[in-house]
Amino acid sequence: MRQIVAPMSRALYSATALVGLAALLAAWPVTRPSAQHASPVAVQIDGDDIGGVVTSKHGPEAGVWVIAETTELGTRFARIAVTDDHGRYVIPDLPQATYSVWVRGYGLVDSPKVKSARGRILNLTAVPAPNAAAAAEYYPAIYWFSMLKIPDRSLFPGTGPDGNGMPVAYKTQEQWLNAVQLNGCGNCHQLGDKATREMPAALDVAKASSVEAWTRRLQSGPGGGSMVRFIGLMNTNDGGHLRRLAEWTDRIRAGELPASAPPRPHGVERNLVVTVYDWLSPKYYIHDLIVTDRRKPTVNPYGLIYGAAELSTDHLPVLDPIKITKTTMKVPIRDQDAPSSALANPVVAPSPYFGTEQVWDSRVNAHNPMMDQDGRVYWTAQIRSPRNPPTYCAAASGHPSARIYPLAHVRDGFVQNSRQVTVYDPKTKQFTFIDTCFGTHHLNFAEDPSHTLWLSNNLQNEFAIVGWVNTKMFWETRDAAKSQGWTPLIVDTNGNGKRDTWVEPNAPDDPTKDRRIGLGLYGIAYSPADGSIWGSNIGHPGWVIRIQLGSNPSETALAEVYKVPPPGYGMRGFDVDRQGRAWVTLASGHIASFDRRTCKGRLNGPGAAEGNLCPEGWTFYPISGPAFAGRDGAAEGPYYTWVDQHDILGLGADTPIGTGNFSDSLHALTYGKVVQLRVPYPMGFFAKGVDGRIDDPKTGWKGRGLWVTSGNRTPMHIEGIDAPSPGAPGKTLSSPLVVHFQLRPDPLAH
Repeated sequence: MRQIVAPMSRALYSATALVGLAALLAAWPVTRPSAQHASPVAVQIDGDDIGGVVTSKHGPEAGVWVIAETTELGTRFARIAVTDDHGRYVIPDLPQATYSVWVRGYGLVDSPKVKSARGRILNLTAVPAPNAAAAAEYYPAIYWFSMLKIPDRSLFPGTGPDGNGMPVAYKTQEQWLNAVQLNGCGNCHQLGDKATREMPAALDVAKASSVEAWTRRLQSGPGGGSMVRFIGLMNTNDGGHLRRLAEWTDRIRAGELPASAPPRPHGVERNLVVTVYDWLSPKYYIHDLIVTDRRKPTVNPYGLIYGAAELSTDHLPVLDPIKITKTTMKVPIRDQDAPSSALANPVVAPSPYFGTEQVWDSRVNAHNPMMDQDGRVYWTAQIRSPRNPPTYCAAASGHPSARIYPLAHVRDGFVQNSRQVTVYDPKTKQFTFIDTCFGTHHLNFAEDPSHTLWLSNNLQNEFAIVGWVNTKMFWETRDAAKSQGWTPLIVDTNGNGKRDTWVEPNAPDDPTKDRRIGLGLYGIAYSPADGSIWGSNIGHPGWVIRIQLGSNPSETALAEVYKVPPPGYGMRGFDVDRQGRAWVTLASGHIASFDRRTCKGRLNGPGAAEGNLCPEGWTFYPISGPAFAGRDGAAEGPYYTWVDQHDILGLGADTPIGTGNFSDSLHALTYGKVVQLRVPYPMGFFAKGVDGRIDDPKTGWKGRGLWVTSGNRTPMHIEGIDAPSPGAPGKTLSSPLVVHFQLRPDPLAH
């Protein structure tokens, strides 16, 4: 059976909940140097560093952040380091500029900003928070979000407006939480940050009831239509989730504070150096980024970083991390009949930030990029109208995949192919289109001679397929039809070890046939261990799917499906390590692995399509953070999982890293423990795309690191400095962020 591993710092959360915030402020859990120890060695710096000691009236402050920020470069630039046991810090390798330097930490309020050039010893005075409310302003969003009162288990399964007041769609408390935390609300924006736990002045509750204010808030901007439709699925005649949200903000407005406080960084977490840039503008959001070839992370050393802006804009962002400049690149479409996102996302009601302006207008709809061995960038992107598939998608074309499973159809007006593939070659500065019959969503390269690009589409039912492009063949022939293929997902339910004629997902069992499953892939990954393809399905509670390709995938591929067992639920991003283990980060508050090598029973035959085989293959590792009252597990909304196959960060090869989307962080599992890599400034960091690059393997930690984009659909919710807010006089907005994570051997390395 599965193994439950205790979290590294759960005791800290229990302790803080018991003593209360006021007592916690008086005795913050930091490490202070013992009087019996010799005086610490003085801080050593180079000419491009800033270093010193942080003290307060309590003495040296350990585990707090020192932030050096400048606006003199081509983008927001802030570099952040953590103090050691003696309060010492070094912010290394700063570009030439004048910096504002200050201290931020749990139990503190921000210290006054001090101007400094590089190459200076700068001792700083930290400012203890005067009260619990002032301290809590710096807590990550999850501490406030966990205050939300959730429906009791007794209300499930839902029986609708005339029953227990819960929507019929939600059968369990976990299914309801999955929708709120991850696959409904929390996949687009951070819940519990200052922007969401307080009501904008334009919608102030003094002018209406809190329920009315939330009703109006959810109509705002180009995302209003989607939010209104979703909240309608969750609401009942008793006020439903709107009432819960209103009560939550009312309690906060009345002065209620989180029940626990975050621990300061400790151990390896203090070795982290975080560098924050921004790109694009506050009007547009970013979904993802790419910096190198996943298979060989030395590709594109020190090179440009490319983003994907999904529905927001066709002017995709480009960051130069050496020149520290941000630009945009207009990505074209092939056919002018490609629809605009503005048509699908009209502004329902004015936004407090941008009024009635339609700030999403993309036609490219670029979702996820990848880079190949030659530095070309591939986006899953729209190139044409989804209603005009190429002729080779139909069975009559004779295409090998189309003969087996044709895709040239639209069911009940539902578009089954909204994206294809667009490629940019930085060497020639030319764009190339690859028109695929299948829809595209995420993508990953195989480690094979054909440089096969595998693509998911996140569609269900008859459109649940996996597709691929032989990129070696494509660049040799420019023949999109010949270079691509796809297959439906067929499970060997008759148990004979090969793929046979199948029954459809809802058809009765036939012991002589296999079964097609309607679980489409969201995330997708290639296994270096055996060449299989893996993916995640984000239905509740979540599934991982393995595809053994066989000699001719269109005809021979077989799928295996494994449902996440309790206590897990809430799956989205997904990855595989070099040993063939699948990794996910779950809304249940876990990093989880599925290791097929540990399975003890059969993996095919009757029942294999339900996903209940091999529960012993799952292992759960709790992540830190506060839980909702009455529940175990952090109230997290982890969007993405990325495995550091090549030990780029320095926590070890095959380290799984999950995004802490409500906690301004990454969660990294190392040696059986989850460490938290926090971004303390600006508050509101919402990780989506993660990539790692080795710029120079000879320079140690300085020549490598992770690059992560903040991908919330509301970048204006991030703590801002960029631009004045049209709807909030006196406030500034933030552009989307790019964050560079590097890990030193110790907190003072430079």
